Amino acid sequence: MPNLSKRNRLPEWMDQPDIDPALHLHALQGLARLNYFSNSVNLLWKPLRKLAQANPHSGDFSVLDVATGSGDIPLALNQKARKAGINMNFSVTDKSSFALNLVKEKALQKNSQVQCFETDALHGPDFPVHDVVICSLFMHHLDDDEAISLMKRMAKAAKIAILINDLERSWLNWNMVWIASHLLTTSPVVHMDGPRSVAGAFNQAEVAKLAKQAGLLGATIETRWPCRFLLSWNK
Repeated sequence: MPNLSKRNRLPEWMDQPDIDPALHLHALQGLARLNYFSNSVNLLWKPLRKLAQANPHSGDFSVLDVATGSGDIPLALNQKARKAGINMNFSVTDKSSFALNLVKEKALQKNSQVQCFETDALHGPDFPVHDVVICSLFMHHLDDDEAISLMKRMAKAAKIAILINDLERSWLNWNMVWIASHLLTTSPVVHMDGPRSVAGAFNQAEVAKLAKQAGLLGATIETRWPCRFLLSWNK
């Protein structure tokens, strides 16, 4: 078992550039299932809806999801916005063309319009400007300087706010993710990467320090069940 008194970042299988496409697809499907059962969509929907209602304008309320993976979260958020009668326009970024092709296929199936940008979240061009910029379950992959850079880039692209939903490092969360990753998917990639992700994640004190270094003054960081934190910052 890892020592969780500090971050213990180990290589994750899904981050390898030569991962087999079939294993990659299976892992993305498994992560989507974990996101569903861990309530990631509602975790972001409540603050997004509040921001949209507090900042009405004539056009669509625009949301950018950075490092989207399979896109299950923004697509589900899009469905919620449509049901609520709120005009939200969703865009996504990812450096993986494989992942973005999967997003496009899902968007067609759901009759949703999502604009896709293939770009590196850390080293690509500036993100296109949107009302709110969100990011889920990506920051635990980064070192401190990269996490600071990500937050700065998100803040630069956001007209109104940024929201970051990520894993929080603790023994309880490590055990919960180990159990959930084995119960909810047969993906060997998720079985390996899920617990490793928690071991490599930040705790809230570390996130607060990084947010301050990124210039996100007044950012709030709150516990979200299960195993998550939500960072919110209004511009």
